[in-house]
Amino acid sequence: MTTSKLHTARQLFLQESFGVLSTISVDVPGYPFGSVTPYCVDRDCQPIVYISTIAQHTRNIIANMKVSLTVVESNNDSDDVQARGRLTVLADARPVERTNTDVRDRYLRYFPSAVQYDEMHDFGFYRLELVRARFIGGFGQIFWLTREELCMKNPFSSKEEARIVQHMNMDHAGALSNLAGTGSADPLAMTGIDAEGFDGIQSGKKRRFTFDRPVRTIEDARQTLTSMSRRPVAQTL
Repeated sequence: MTTSKLHTARQLFLQESFGVLSTISVDVPGYPFGSVTPYCVDRDCQPIVYISTIAQHTRNIIANMKVSLTVVESNNDSDDVQARGRLTVLADARPVERTNTDVRDRYLRYFPSAVQYDEMHDFGFYRLELVRARFIGGFGQIFWLTREELCMKNPFSSKEEARIVQHMNMDHAGALSNLAGTGSADPLAMTGIDAEGFDGIQSGKKRRFTFDRPVRTIEDARQTLTSMSRRPVAQTL
């Protein structure tokens, strides 16, 4: 499979922030149960969801860990939903240890409103460990992907990522605003960075900015972000 196809599928996966989580129903045995669920990815590019033990989908997961998450392209003006890219990942949902502060901190950067649930013991993080994925991106763009093909490991440790995010938000807010094409009244706050791009929140919505080429080190990231911030806005969006 070509690198460009894999990149297209991965970017859809990384640019969206919610999908339909399908579990095997406990109340109606054998039938799938779908619910809209926010997600972000961890350092291994595995989806992370934050769900309550009293929720129907969590009860289903506890009984049967096999799930799917379907993500549909939102940045598409077509009225034909079938013209939009979509990705379905098949996975095993496993609880994340409460001591895993990396997952917690990253998720709360992407979904700051979720902090209100952080002290509630009935909420917990689950990692969807990918088994296989199916991508549909239009004519000639339908294929299966393995976990290794879809997921690219984040080259930055939790401390390195937090350092980059804090530095950009505190010291380079103007550069982020230039990238977003906005003024200070509608700022962009960086939430995370990985090998292929960085994410931010603007007006409560996630935005994804893709790098021209993958970065591997903090110096790579510095040079790439500097170069992006100097481009005309039309070239960065």
